[in-house]
Amino acid sequence: MKVCLAQINTTPGDFDGNLRAIKQGIDAGSAGAADLVVFPELTIPGYLSQDLIYQPKFIDRNLEVLQEVIDYSADLSPSLHIVVGCIELNESVGKPYFNVAIVIAAGRIVGRYIKQLLPFYDVFDELRYFEAGNELLVLEIAGSKVGFTICEDLWNDKGSDDYNYADNPMEMYRQAGVTTIVSLNSSPFVEGKPWNRLNMIAPGSEPDITVVYVNQRGGQDELVFDGQSFVVRNGDLLHLCEALFEDSFDLVDISRVKPIESKVYKLEHREHRSPNLKDLLVLCLRDYVVKSGFSKLVLASSGGVDSAVVCKLACEAVGPENVHAIRMPSKFSSLHSREDAIKLHENLGCWDYEMEIDHEPTVQLLNERYRSSATMMLEDGPINTKLTAGDYNSIADENIQARMRDLYVMHFSNAFGAMPLSTGNKTESACGYYTHFDMNFSFAPIKDLYKYQVVDIAKAFKDIPDNIWQKPPSAELAHGQTDEESLLPYAILDPIVRAYVEDYVSTYAEFSIWLHRHLKAKAKISMDIDVLRQWSEQPIQAQKDFEKISGLIGRMEFKRRQTCPGTKVSKVAFGIGRRIPIVEKWS
Repeated sequence: MKVCLAQINTTPGDFDGNLRAIKQGIDAGSAGAADLVVFPELTIPGYLSQDLIYQPKFIDRNLEVLQEVIDYSADLSPSLHIVVGCIELNESVGKPYFNVAIVIAAGRIVGRYIKQLLPFYDVFDELRYFEAGNELLVLEIAGSKVGFTICEDLWNDKGSDDYNYADNPMEMYRQAGVTTIVSLNSSPFVEGKPWNRLNMIAPGSEPDITVVYVNQRGGQDELVFDGQSFVVRNGDLLHLCEALFEDSFDLVDISRVKPIESKVYKLEHREHRSPNLKDLLVLCLRDYVVKSGFSKLVLASSGGVDSAVVCKLACEAVGPENVHAIRMPSKFSSLHSREDAIKLHENLGCWDYEMEIDHEPTVQLLNERYRSSATMMLEDGPINTKLTAGDYNSIADENIQARMRDLYVMHFSNAFGAMPLSTGNKTESACGYYTHFDMNFSFAPIKDLYKYQVVDIAKAFKDIPDNIWQKPPSAELAHGQTDEESLLPYAILDPIVRAYVEDYVSTYAEFSIWLHRHLKAKAKISMDIDVLRQWSEQPIQAQKDFEKISGLIGRMEFKRRQTCPGTKVSKVAFGIGRRIPIVEKWS
């Protein structure tokens, strides 16, 4: 049996664009004499469509496009089976819709499968919309007994034992004697997940079952889909689609192809089977910009590592000729920051602007106006009064520098039609270590990256000057200010944030166990393991530090909730998948 793995980039509600990609896949399968053309989950409406689904016209258009696909297949070989995902109405009791895989051949529907296992965790909320199915679909195609599944039906990617389903479609297909499983997927990227998919699915193909796994690719809001569609049989990898930046329609004769790698679920294959993190960030940023109708980007470029990496990603996403990097030095900015930023822009070939900011006259003017116009509105009429000098927080004088820089970036965006990018990372976002609203632009490419990940990307590229990632990180809002003096060394801070946010570790005793486990496994959790070890060997101080940071993370939810979206690459990111009350007394 020959299969065409139609790994495409869909967009919610872009029915015309999605249809064009579907037709391209059908044409590729037909030209290659394929027996099956398999597309990702919810191919026609796009994934995640979220509450667009509630609009009746959205569902109607989705069904109209399904009919267009059926009509398009009418003159093709009856041996060509097309498998697309769509939404159907549930006219019985339960949730209003079904998540469906439709099998089409020669102008008619020959099979329909309703997704059985509906995820309702992290970014997924399918139980909000869909009613679960309870029946298998088995078809005879090219002499093989073929069963169909949709994403979660095939595997459990949560790595936990406390989220179990009553049904197991894969096991039911095995008992039904199926020899080939076709799976439609929209599985977003998480660090280590490409290997995890193979690790969990490949063993399930033993003995003598072929699994055809087709996944979506491309960026959608905060999510990035890495594709990595594959075919496995008897635990062996037969084919892997590694295209990331363009749609691919790989043809695989699963009855003849030989394994390219045996027992792919072994741990040593993990790094080999994961796409480059930088490329996924570029892909998500590019799709967010282009799908939103923009072509140009603007950012504040300080000469620091965060803005340098964002500038690099922006140049790769839309081309350096479309990236506008604005340097905004103040009286506290160092000479090396200016020189580092200029050298970076020269290396990348992007636009460079210098807009000096002088915040002190603005602070003086504002405070004079506040004092001179202070009026208390009483029942008997307004009276002039004075602000209490002791109430004044001098940190406001520092933060207004960030606010002025934001103003300049937003003005450029508004005047020249460039999408403004935030340069904040996950570690500082967790701790609220940024001026309120300073991370509230259109998109934050490194929002879900810990500091060590940002530094690792910077180290990997020659066009980012070494001094940018070697020097101590600083917001340069005051003389001699550094991030680590205000918080903790990032070598310690990163793992605390990761444990607290991703694994819900809330006590130092739990963190000690977590840390020991990760150090033993040699997991990358810090930019300097020696600093982390030395800190952990002073448990009294370490506990104080942990409690300080964990409490800070809890208190900063009000700031994080107002930040812009950014690419999700970790198990738990700040965004739609993490639901914490802003006002609460637990953290």
